[in-house]
Amino acid sequence: MHIPGVRIEFILPYSPDLNPIKEAFSKIKHFLCRHHEYYSATTDDGILYDMYKIADIITPDDAHSYFAHAGYF
Repeated sequence: MHIPGVRIEFILPYSPDLNPIKEAFSKIKHFLCRHHEYYSATTDDGILYDMYKIADIITPDDAHSYFAHAGYF
């Protein structure tokens, strides 16, 4: 399959050094630790809303730098 502008990279099955999601999760966990009292009070469907709000702390610039740090760019 060839899609213009797309390059498929094969990496090891698991390598924490080459896993950009680890840095994103680290930022999210740090944010949750700082705002624990607010987010621990959420129940039921509010949890999904909070997850969407928390995911917004990962900006496009953050995502780009996580992939660059892992050596993808």
